[in-house]
Amino acid sequence: MEKAIDMTQGKPWKLLLRFSLPILIGYLFQQVYTLADRVIVGQFVGADAFSAVGSTTAITSMFMSMCMGASNGAGVVVAQYHGAGDKKNTAAAIANGVYINLAVTAVMTVIALFTTRPILRLLNTPDSLMEDAASYMLIYMGGLIAVTAYYVPFSILQALGDSKTPLIFLIFCSALNIVLDIIFVVPLGMGVNGAAIATVLAQLIAAACCITYTFRKVPVVRAAVKNARPNKSLMVKTVKVSLPAGFQYSLVYLSSIVLQRVVNGFGSDVIGAFTATTQMEILVEQVYTSLGAAMMTYTGQNIGAGKVKRVSEGLQAALVVSTIVSVAVAVVFWSFGHPIMSIFVNNDTMISIAATGIRITSSFFIALELCRFCASC
Repeated sequence: MEKAIDMTQGKPWKLLLRFSLPILIGYLFQQVYTLADRVIVGQFVGADAFSAVGSTTAITSMFMSMCMGASNGAGVVVAQYHGAGDKKNTAAAIANGVYINLAVTAVMTVIALFTTRPILRLLNTPDSLMEDAASYMLIYMGGLIAVTAYYVPFSILQALGDSKTPLIFLIFCSALNIVLDIIFVVPLGMGVNGAAIATVLAQLIAAACCITYTFRKVPVVRAAVKNARPNKSLMVKTVKVSLPAGFQYSLVYLSSIVLQRVVNGFGSDVIGAFTATTQMEILVEQVYTSLGAAMMTYTGQNIGAGKVKRVSEGLQAALVVSTIVSVAVAVVFWSFGHPIMSIFVNNDTMISIAATGIRITSSFFIALELCRFCASC
């Protein structure tokens, strides 16, 4: 693959920036369609519908992040064997990583579907929002397999050093999701259900395209399909990396779920403001997530190549870059918080509360940065 980057040679900060930039752009496009969900629902369905969808954000993000983290964690094992030049075990790690991710997704889907309404009640979701919130979440969580089908081939390509190809599919998925959102919500009038269906359908289509591309263009993936025997030792190794990675990703949102319960007690205006603030936080977090994904590949390849010293050098470079970003973002939100929040809804009360919230939370992005990168290594 001519697009692959060898992370075991060259200056760490240049490698990390070069590798993470396409990932960041892809993640930002992914968040654009999540924002489109919220904005289209808020502008064309109403403020209550916006708040209903927003009340599920932390919960759905927790389940999705478990699947995403597991796929990225499995990619670390692939990166280690790829860095060591072991093609046979690279192929075997890909196959066994798929098995683990399918198992994780099945468990997460069952848990999500059976606990949707109990969780929403536990979080004190207002009765006026309950039906829309539950309906949106059930559709979204029923499509978790789309998330896994979407992210597993991405994590494989990234583990092999290719961060550009996943970007193409992420942009395609984002554009498709926005188009489907508009169709299902505006002319078809399907409300919050339409927004959820649009996202799942777009992910499935993008996943099918990426899987087809990966199988045709990446020889080691074809080798993984031809020799897809379960390997106990590789499965154990993958579980040891992927499950902690999945929990790391999902635990970020666990605190948001606890906070969501408190927020829900203040009514739909505060819920809507919290939703807008959370969406902007998630958008900014993609900088740290993309650098973290780059660090996973960087760390995996260098450990596989026996170059452990380079790992700490890479971590230092990532921390410097993300600190600069954290300061810049805080300045932007403190200066332009109100107009930024106004893109979501026309409700002045929601906008004012959201602007105050984003100014406060942006002051603590550096703490999130430290947590993300230390875990990536």
